[in-house]
Amino acid sequence: MIKTKLRPRALVVTAAVLLLTTTAAMAEPVGKVPAEVIEQVAAQGSALVLVGLKVPWQMESTLSQEQVVSQREAIAAIQSNLLSELQGKSFKITRQYDQIPGIALEVGADALAELAHSPNVSNVLLDRPATQPHEALSADKVPSELFASAIDNGSVLVLAGLRTPWQREDQLSDELVALQRSAILSAQSYVLAELGGTQFRVLRLYRSIPGIALRVGVDALRVLQNSPAVTNVVPDRPARVVR
Repeated sequence: MIKTKLRPRALVVTAAVLLLTTTAAMAEPVGKVPAEVIEQVAAQGSALVLVGLKVPWQMESTLSQEQVVSQREAIAAIQSNLLSELQGKSFKITRQYDQIPGIALEVGADALAELAHSPNVSNVLLDRPATQPHEALSADKVPSELFASAIDNGSVLVLAGLRTPWQREDQLSDELVALQRSAILSAQSYVLAELGGTQFRVLRLYRSIPGIALRVGVDALRVLQNSPAVTNVVPDRPARVVR
């Protein structure tokens, strides 16, 4: 989670069986399936989730056309592998991305257990139903003053904290550092996908902390407020000019 002082540099087995099969993974610093996902499946029988995939990824704006094609093919191949693993399980595709390493699913307990153990999955986050047009501008994650500033000025600089397990890298092994960074990248890619079609610009993508710095309009702030991948949003400040 990003704090305001931080200033560093775009988816059936029984619920009991599921809890047993995922407890060990969740005990790790970078467990794939958060407790809130398991709890929702146990309570409701299924959950909407965003699944991060283990695919090397970069923002397409930094790639050549040939590299873009190659990256999209790699994403499609991993999605196909995961869907093959889920065959016979209770799941439904809700969104399938071509530009980011992820897929949105509705999953039952058996499918969630498969995701927890799949070598193709980096992390799993709760998804949300499509936003309703009349949805209020709640200030749970986004302070009301940020909405006011975006309305007055057309856009605002923000730091968005991302919902992914995190520990200081000096407390982790090299393997766990790589897994943690992959989870951060997956969460960043989800947010960028959710922001598609809104007014936003990426200012900084962090590697070692769960966050992203953006310039956003009111429509993008609404997406951040309702995103399951975002924990909080705080004001950012312009970069200092060194003379």
